[in-house]
Amino acid sequence: MMNRECKALAETGIAAVVLAGFLALVGFVPLTAQAAPPQNQSVPGYTVQSGPGGTISGKILYAGPPVRAKKVTVTQDNETCGNMKEILPVQLKDGGVVDAVVWLDDISHGKAFAFPAGALDQKGCMFMPHVVLMAPGQLKITNSDAAAHNVHVFSKSNRAFNQVMPQGSDPLSVPLFRPDTIIVRCDVHTWMQGHIIVAKNPYYALSGSGGSFTLTDVPPGTYHLKVWQETLGTQEQTVTVQAGQTASVNFTLK
Repeated sequence: MMNRECKALAETGIAAVVLAGFLALVGFVPLTAQAAPPQNQSVPGYTVQSGPGGTISGKILYAGPPVRAKKVTVTQDNETCGNMKEILPVQLKDGGVVDAVVWLDDISHGKAFAFPAGALDQKGCMFMPHVVLMAPGQLKITNSDAAAHNVHVFSKSNRAFNQVMPQGSDPLSVPLFRPDTIIVRCDVHTWMQGHIIVAKNPYYALSGSGGSFTLTDVPPGTYHLKVWQETLGTQEQTVTVQAGQTASVNFTLK
C-alpha cells in the first residue's frame, strides 16, 4: 500500500515539473493587476532629469466675436439637472480664456510629473472640472448626482470606455496610460461634455483667470509652445528659455 502511494506521489511530482517546464517554454505568465505608474516615472519620449531651469509665463487672450451661450432645454431628471442649461463654447474671465491647455510640445527631459491625481465628477448634470489635466495613470470618476449618468470616453490612444453610473454607485477607475486628448460625454444627458488631457510631459498647464499660465523648472533651450482650446483650436509659438530667467509669451485666440 505504501509503495503505491509513494509511486503516485512521485508521478504527481514529475507531472508538475513537466507542466511547469511546458508553461515556461510557451511563455505563460500569471495575470496580475496592473498598477498605475508613479508620477515620477518617465513616459516614452521623455526622461526625468533634474537641473537648473527657467520659467515661461503669459496669457491666453480672446479677440473673437462676443461669446454666446447655447441654451439647452432639460427634459429629464429636472430635480437634479434643472430646467435649462447654458453651455459656453469659450470660458472668459478678466479678459482671458480660462481652461485653455498650454504645453511644451517637443521637450524631451526635465522635471518629474507632479499633477494632482486625475479625478472627474458628475455634479449638477455637468462634468466637473470641465477640463482634467493628468499624468498617465488611472482616472477616478464619481457621480455626485441624484440621477444616473452614462460615462462615455472617446479616446484616440487609450481604450474606449462606456458604462452607466447609477445614483450612489462606487467610483470608476479608468486606465489612461498613454498621452491623449480625450472627450467624455454622457449619453443620457447629451449636453454633458468634458475633456481629459493625458500629458506626455510635465510641462502642461491650464490657463486661469485673465488667461494666465506659468510653466516652471524648464530646462534651457528653444521649444515649441502650444495652446489648445476646444472651440478655438490650436496655436503655436517658439520660445527660448534661459536658466534663472522668465520668458513671456502671450497668445490671442479668435
